[in-house]
Amino acid sequence: MTELRKAIVAGAGIGGLTAAIALQRAGWQVEVFEAAQTLRTGGTGLSVMANAMAALHSIGAHVPVEQAGQVIKQFYFKKQNGDPITHMPIHEIGEQLGHPSVNIQRPLLLRALAQQLAPDTLTTGLRCVGYASRPEGVQVSFEDGSTRQADLLIGADGLNSVIRQQMLGDTPTRPSGYIAWLAVAPFSHPVLTEGYVAHYWGRGKRFGLCDVGDGQAYWWGTCNHADAADAALSISKQEVLDAYRGWAPEVVAAIEATPEGAILKMHARDRDPVEQFCDGHVVLLGDAAHPMLPSLGQGAAQAIEDAVVLAQYLTQTPDLNAALAQYQAFRHPRANGVVKAARFMSGIEQAESKVACWLREWYFRLTPQSSFRKKNLDILLFKPSA
Repeated sequence: MTELRKAIVAGAGIGGLTAAIALQRAGWQVEVFEAAQTLRTGGTGLSVMANAMAALHSIGAHVPVEQAGQVIKQFYFKKQNGDPITHMPIHEIGEQLGHPSVNIQRPLLLRALAQQLAPDTLTTGLRCVGYASRPEGVQVSFEDGSTRQADLLIGADGLNSVIRQQMLGDTPTRPSGYIAWLAVAPFSHPVLTEGYVAHYWGRGKRFGLCDVGDGQAYWWGTCNHADAADAALSISKQEVLDAYRGWAPEVVAAIEATPEGAILKMHARDRDPVEQFCDGHVVLLGDAAHPMLPSLGQGAAQAIEDAVVLAQYLTQTPDLNAALAQYQAFRHPRANGVVKAARFMSGIEQAESKVACWLREWYFRLTPQSSFRKKNLDILLFKPSA
């Protein structure tokens, strides 16, 4: 009887859990190790866009995710006072592709993925701290001093990945120049219809308001700041209210309805793209490989694509080194292209000068829907491994 190949996944985030599901369903033995004591139970919301839902569908993992979230039905860009600028055909593209885009609370997404793992796959409270290549695979070291052997180590340990650090050395994060507030709270408003998403644009500020189902709204706000890293260290609800005073009524009402303790504050960052995602029998995915700014809502989606494509190559190509090389060659242009596109869009959205903001509004008002459809379709189409 052939012994199952074994993979260790460092990190039980979206990419790590998806990789574990995909590999288990491809016949691998998988262990997932998460540094935190439990799966994330707090946090805010995110979008699982159509390309990610298609990737999840390809491994039969999409239904619990869609059931736990809210399908996006309207997607608007608006002025800060709530006047419409244009709408994005996200729902229509989802219908065309056969897979919707979904807004979801992060803890519910993690739960929807984790429940699809085989029993005893996930170990929490144990941090992976490094690896050593072996002729037969890889030895993985943990914070408690223990080690484990595997054929493959998947570094899915996020923005501050220790696996990436060992593989690539110091690759500093790139500051975006803005801070972000994020929250999920019970909220109802006449504007917040089922499946509603809107991005409100001001000068050097923006605000997102999203229906995540079950009477909950996910909102986020960004604000340019000369020292965003330091500014992210302190938070108050009042500072958010002050930042959006005079904005659309639903924006102010969403902030007012949110308990101060539910608001998170962060310094948005990404990294310059790299071409190396692999080192021997070690591979990176998601934020460990290609962290990106949130402007396109593709962070989770690209991690899911990584995980599914990796499993596809490992299934198609018996030689593990060859499979990892194929994964890297296929995913590098796609994921890093999205990193660059998100950075470009972020610059447009965070524009501060009066002229730049006027030009932005003029462009989005006059651009035909067919153009928006094509540009979004390029991103929202999931392409399986070659």
